[in-house]
Amino acid sequence: MRKALALLLIGLVVAVSGCVGSTGTSRKAELPTVKAATLLGGISTLDIMQAKGFDRKNGFKVDVLRLGKTPDIIAALQKGETDFAVIPAEMAAKLAQSGVKIRIIGVDMFQNQAIMGKEKMKPEELKGKKIGAVVASGTFNLFQAYMKVLYNLTPEDYTVVNVPPGSIEDSLKSVDAVVIWEPIVSQLIVKNYTVIATFSELWNEAKAKGIVTGPPVMLVWVVREDFLQKHRDLVDAFIRAQVESAKFWKTHPAETKEILGKLYHLDSKTLDVLYNRTEVNDERLNDELIRGIKSEWKLAYLGGYLKENPESLDIFYRG
Repeated sequence: MRKALALLLIGLVVAVSGCVGSTGTSRKAELPTVKAATLLGGISTLDIMQAKGFDRKNGFKVDVLRLGKTPDIIAALQKGETDFAVIPAEMAAKLAQSGVKIRIIGVDMFQNQAIMGKEKMKPEELKGKKIGAVVASGTFNLFQAYMKVLYNLTPEDYTVVNVPPGSIEDSLKSVDAVVIWEPIVSQLIVKNYTVIATFSELWNEAKAKGIVTGPPVMLVWVVREDFLQKHRDLVDAFIRAQVESAKFWKTHPAETKEILGKLYHLDSKTLDVLYNRTEVNDERLNDELIRGIKSEWKLAYLGGYLKENPESLDIFYRG
């Protein structure tokens, strides 16, 4: 009896020691960490991924870098300071054409930008007007492309005032219109500023003229090529987490608005407008989305932002 009891005690000690480290604490494998860069004042499904833990559910932890300007995100990619980034589609092409090795792994959001003003006018009536914009942004580059291909307006036809995102509303005291993205568009709508044109409307006009095809892609997810080659499993996990985050956005409006409200300090009226006028993509990269991306590149090329024809550019990774 004593021998049996002794053997039982030895077994228990062995079992416990296998679960306890030398410090006496339970050992738990650390999740691998990836870095993802986004714009400080721009919404994306990364907000949901981080808040709802879709990264951890897919076996990794995301370290979010919220940077002040899109060029800061570009610089972070170039220097290897971030693994992933959510950026405008035309900037992904610009990076690739400049020799930076990246791959597009997904579409985050469709065009939510707008031209806002104090009074109603048509986009073509912006000729001779003063326009406030974040000049170093994909939104401004796309605006210039739309103006050129749809209305034959070049940068010489209007005056541009470079304005930081936080000063967009104040700038409307001295400019005729501003070009901006969400959540600032919704903030201006709630304050009764006029929507001169949404970018989705401009896209549809370009589509009617046979200039573009596919959906109006705005933001894409990119990954550094070297990171993809070394950590393909993490890239595939990130793609799953992003799609799951987008599906949550679409199916949980109340929680999504709560998350965005806390992050960007938005009131309920603004959140209602924001949620109703934004469309996220919850599909993996496919032929239709790639058509939309390439059409957006075509616009950027025709508008002069892309110096080389991107027609043959192939930087897509479907996972």
